[in-house]
Amino acid sequence: MEVFSFERQIKHYSSYQKILVVGEGDFSFAVCLARAFGLAVNMFATSLDSRESLMLNYSKFMSNVMELEARGCKVLLEVDVHSMSQHPFLISERFDRIIYNFPHVGYLHGPFSAECNGFQNRFHQDLIRGFLQNASEMLTAIGEIHVTHKTTFPFSEQKIVELAQGVGLYLVHEEHFSLLDYPAYENKRGAWICDQPFPVGMCITFKFAKLHSYITSGFNLGITASGPWSGYSGIISPHMQWSHQNLVWAYFKSAREMLTETGEVHVTHKTTYPFSEWNIVTLAQEAGLFLVDVESFSLWNYPGYQNKRGAGICDQTFPVGKSSTFKFSKYLPYCFQFPPRWFESTSCPCG
Repeated sequence: MEVFSFERQIKHYSSYQKILVVGEGDFSFAVCLARAFGLAVNMFATSLDSRESLMLNYSKFMSNVMELEARGCKVLLEVDVHSMSQHPFLISERFDRIIYNFPHVGYLHGPFSAECNGFQNRFHQDLIRGFLQNASEMLTAIGEIHVTHKTTFPFSEQKIVELAQGVGLYLVHEEHFSLLDYPAYENKRGAWICDQPFPVGMCITFKFAKLHSYITSGFNLGITASGPWSGYSGIISPHMQWSHQNLVWAYFKSAREMLTETGEVHVTHKTTYPFSEWNIVTLAQEAGLFLVDVESFSLWNYPGYQNKRGAGICDQTFPVGKSSTFKFSKYLPYCFQFPPRWFESTSCPCG
């Protein structure tokens, strides 16, 4: 892929990222990104429909595709998001960002369809689930899947976050979506009056990643994670807590395999609500680790260490407050391997 002389950005997206945009109608979102980058050699853009269908339904389809191809974007038609990872032109590709805006399965029952119909909702869920499963196989190690959708009823019933969790993804971040951030993007309807826009209303871009992409690495003697953090999207939301817990659990599983016989895993974190709800000790036990010690943490003990935030204002510090360092081992401490009667004496068998 051609290297850009300097980075260009638009909202969440960069010319340094390899980007796949799927489910395009008139390809105006891909054009928006391509114009922001100048070149689009880092981009693929796809649609499920055939060239004939797109030409019939969208007045700007041909001009948009011609512009994309002139800028270096690879345009692929008749690509099903349920099988795209096996597409001959995509099977060997890996992407930093995979984008699906306003996924819609179409009205399978014609004019008798309605968004609030339970069957229609299940069709939408099947579409999104299949996309997420396929897209997860096409990510780089640091890749993300972005799904933008309305959050009002009945679209909220599609339960996008739960669908992602079901295929092994976790929520990294949620961000409100605005058309004003994407000049040249014209959102289009999915049936009958395809070339007309629809009211966007309240929308969110959901950002998902695979768990292993966010596992913290460490040393093989003792492994330390200070304030593990999976990103920010509402610190006390159930989805965010789930994401943090999965991050910590996956870190424990990976770190355990890297320990020496006497090695320890140290995790330092706040112990006040809502951080206390992460249940770090329980997560460690589920990953096959045993609690060795808990010690109060103080920044005064680490001159030169500057704790940093994890999102938005990354280079600023945050108030540590009441925090502890949890120390874990992959073996039960020796003194706890004996029956209770051993502790009736004044000395511990550990020595």
